[in-house]
Amino acid sequence: MRRLFCTAVGLQVLALCPLTAQRSQSWRVRGDTTGAPPGCSASAGIAAMNLFVDAMRNADSAGLTRAVARRFTFSIGKFTPADTFVRADSIPELLRYARKRARQHERLTIQAVTFNGWRGQGLQLGPIYFLRTADDLGTGPRVGFGKGVYLCGQGIGALGLGPRPKLRRGERMRADQAYPVP
Repeated sequence: MRRLFCTAVGLQVLALCPLTAQRSQSWRVRGDTTGAPPGCSASAGIAAMNLFVDAMRNADSAGLTRAVARRFTFSIGKFTPADTFVRADSIPELLRYARKRARQHERLTIQAVTFNGWRGQGLQLGPIYFLRTADDLGTGPRVGFGKGVYLCGQGIGALGLGPRPKLRRGERMRADQAYPVP
């Protein structure tokens, strides 16, 4: 009887766990990931970022709930004049935005994330370089960047994204923050 009970509990736990171990890393990790608090790791932050972009693309409420902390802020700036600035501080707001963007076939593709070390329970993320495509954003990918924080054991606590600023002729970004060119 005990063996049957342990097997049943084990299967329930397995069913509730996200299966992210099979995902291959498609973007570059840069910077400092040292100094993690006990029980925390940068790999959990990477997994949360991957889960977030997948859940946004699929308007997956369960994935979004797993990817973000209980208290979080997400914002994304305007990439075109017709685009709108969006801020979401709750799962219903974030899911509403994700569903709206899914109808436009939006896709965020992370290119690189620079980790800026742990501050308390938070792993500082930024700059985050990504490409954004959608039916209503015109042809070709829009180049963006942002910053955020992964909270140990909780998920993404903040994520702010926007278009990469236009550089004037001859102007360059610092070498340690050079963005990938599409």
